[in-house]
Amino acid sequence: MSSIDTIAFDWVARLDNAPLDISDAVALQHWLGSDVRHRGAFARAQSIWMSAGRVAALRGMPIHVPTQARAPSRRAFLRGAVAAGMAGAALIPRRFADASEIYHADSGLMRLSQPECGEIILDQGATLRVRRRIGPPAFDLLAGRMSLTAARVALPVNMDGLFVELQPSSRLIAHATGTESDALVLQGRAVSRCAHERMDRVLHARDWIRTRLNTVTVTTLCDDDIESAAAWSRGKLEFQSVDVADAVYQMNRYNARKIILNNASCAHRKISGIFTQNDPVGFARVLSEIFATRLSVSAENITVS
Repeated sequence: MSSIDTIAFDWVARLDNAPLDISDAVALQHWLGSDVRHRGAFARAQSIWMSAGRVAALRGMPIHVPTQARAPSRRAFLRGAVAAGMAGAALIPRRFADASEIYHADSGLMRLSQPECGEIILDQGATLRVRRRIGPPAFDLLAGRMSLTAARVALPVNMDGLFVELQPSSRLIAHATGTESDALVLQGRAVSRCAHERMDRVLHARDWIRTRLNTVTVTTLCDDDIESAAAWSRGKLEFQSVDVADAVYQMNRYNARKIILNNASCAHRKISGIFTQNDPVGFARVLSEIFATRLSVSAENITVS
């Protein structure tokens, strides 16, 4: 491994072992921001670790990772995993040193139930790690969007340097992309902390916090913006003057039966409305009615021309 890949691996291993303290989190953000190659190496190391988990996480099934007395350390496992992955070798995980579960939503929305939570909803493509420990679980949102409800206890959430402790009887939507993170409090309140800051923030319902590198913004959203931001968690897609091509892309993310847009004149026209995620035929029919396109429906796809 190159020195950059070695450093990236060490950061991934440290993040896997326990949440970073503020000084380490600041150091990580500084290292990631100092060279674009660092972000690439960090993403590769994370991907290899996540790929090891996905061998068992078929179709969104959780990976149960029990503690075992003779299990190799996570650092030792990851070191071999990264080396094998970068050499192009097949990787099959065996034993792990800590207890955690990984969930990956690869076929639409994924709904989870945890004793301390109300409901957890993962958006299509989201990856969540639930770390088991004494007391309530800790959540690491590795990618995508999650809706989380804290029923009886405070729940910690980590999103690429944005740390949020959701208070009891509260709900939020969290989002992580690898380059930026954000969280929207839908109900109740939360305490947030960013990696490069020393003070906590108290967020209330409607507050939306967003962090990218060393920039943090907090905005209070209106009802319409909140409804739009939360639509996905209700199985809806809300478009407000969006290009048809972009709307089709979003609809296709949630469905095996894809919409094929063969009408170039329609691609960049705007569409607004609220649509059901798992009803691509209904969405395509709306396109046909609005833009006078032809519709061809088969078992495999839906062609708009």
